[in-house]
Amino acid sequence: MASTYLNISNKFKEEGNKLFMKRNYKEAIEMYTKALEKTPNQSTYFTNRALCYFKLQQWSLCIDDCRRAIEIDPHSVKAYFYM
Repeated sequence: MASTYLNISNKFKEEGNKLFMKRNYKEAIEMYTKALEKTPNQSTYFTNRALCYFKLQQWSLCIDDCRRAIEIDPHSVKAYFYM
C-alpha cells in the first residue's frame, strides 16, 4: 500500500515539475500539495513547493516548507539554500 501511495505521489510530483518548467507555479504548488497528501514524509516535495513559493515571492510559505523539509531531512541542501 505504501508503494502505491509513493507511485501516485511521484506522478503528482512529475506533473508539478512539468508545470514548474512552464512557470505555472500556482498549478505546480497544487500538484506538490497533492503529492504531500499521499506521502507527507518526502522532503523533496516540500523543497519543490518551496521553490514555487519563492518564485511567487511568498516568503513565509517558502520558509515554512523549507523548515518542514529540514525536519524530515536535516541534510537537505536545497531547503537551507531556499530558506
